[in-house]
Amino acid sequence: MLKYIAAPLIGALIGYCTNYIAVKMLFRPRHEKYFFGHKVPLTPGAIPKGKTRLAKSVGDVISNHLVTSEDIEGKALNEETETAVTERIMKMLKSDIDSGFRAISSSEEEYEMITTNLDYAVTLRMADAVKSINFSDIIKVKGGQIIGEQLGGSMLGMFINLEMIDSILGSISDNIGMYVDDHCYNFLAPEVSRSMEKLRGDNIYDMITSNGVSDEELRAKVRELYRQTIKAVIPELIAKMDIASMVSQKIEDMEVEQLEDMVMEVMSKELTTIVNLGALIGFILGLINLIF
Repeated sequence: MLKYIAAPLIGALIGYCTNYIAVKMLFRPRHEKYFFGHKVPLTPGAIPKGKTRLAKSVGDVISNHLVTSEDIEGKALNEETETAVTERIMKMLKSDIDSGFRAISSSEEEYEMITTNLDYAVTLRMADAVKSINFSDIIKVKGGQIIGEQLGGSMLGMFINLEMIDSILGSISDNIGMYVDDHCYNFLAPEVSRSMEKLRGDNIYDMITSNGVSDEELRAKVRELYRQTIKAVIPELIAKMDIASMVSQKIEDMEVEQLEDMVMEVMSKELTTIVNLGALIGFILGLINLIF
């Protein structure tokens, strides 16, 4: 009886051990081995030896087939995601502007810095706009017309001629111009600060809808802007991220032990099946050898 089962059992043992060693040699030895100064063949194992090629191949596969800009764009533009993002944006629009500033501030000091800098920037722009107005010409032209109309036909008009009016208005306009240049910012700053504080208490949703835009129209516009942004940004973002290089570098930086743990975590059942198949095939070959 023993001679009938010996061949299949020995074949199964040989097949099992052969495949077990083959699987282990994928990762081992992890480094080159030398014998009397000569490199031992098949060292290091297949995966440590081809780690660079493997890293590049995995990076290319993930970048070209698994994580493409089209896949991410499709996920970002599906109905569920679009609706969730639109509702989130609408909620933000209905919140007062001040809440937005506080949300992006990590502390009360940062919040104060943001609002102060914003007030300063707005005041500066307004002051520059006011200073760009040519008060001298306005006063000379308009003032001359008004005075001329008021004095025309009066007794005082007989003693004041155009040259006197131009001289007086010229002096006034020059002084006003200098005053505006020197004091414009200080005059505007408190008014701008009060207006900006009031504005921060408002919300963008009310500002838009109060000008005749319905909730449905605003919601549709938000959704459309989201779509346009995703279509414009995702391809460029994926290209700049260079997923292939990122994945490749990540694998390159791994120790062989880490790489082995990762592969075994994913494929332990499959590799065990290969080892068991070796035993099964060895058993069948032993049985065939016994029969024939």
